[in-house]
Amino acid sequence: MAAEREAPSGQMVQLVNFRLRGEEYGVDIGGVREITRVTDITRIPEAPHFVRGVTNLRGQVIPVVDLADQFGYSPQDELPASARIVMIAVDDRTVGMLVDEVPEVLKIPAEDIEPTPELIRTQETERKDYIKGVGKYEDRLIVLLDLDKLLAPSEMEKLGQAETGEKE
Repeated sequence: MAAEREAPSGQMVQLVNFRLRGEEYGVDIGGVREITRVTDITRIPEAPHFVRGVTNLRGQVIPVVDLADQFGYSPQDELPASARIVMIAVDDRTVGMLVDEVPEVLKIPAEDIEPTPELIRTQETERKDYIKGVGKYEDRLIVLLDLDKLLAPSEMEKLGQAETGEKE
């Protein structure tokens, strides 16, 4: 987290914390528009594998990305009761991220955020560097994600097609 690493000592970083298959992740609260319970997700024929479908948020059709699928976790046919959709802002568009649970909002001291270890950087993919760093909170490690880099430009294009029902 470049901005957070450069933050003066004592500065706190506020994160929305969520879980996927038992692992903890966090995103800057500034990029989160809202968190909703999972209601109806309408599947879209021939949608990209990472798109679970679309949902209606107060009259607006929002694509829902299955974040676990994006990260290579095994698929779940049945969602846990704790599942949520985290509505985020990416490129002036609202996108829903399907996660297993959103237990809390955290404040982590900026000095407790370490840069992403070189060995695990996401250099080989089109979505370069979507891991901002690793936050240390109590006895836990939380992988911090960069919302602007989480979806590659080609995936954002496919999301637009899923919203409108267009084929490639």
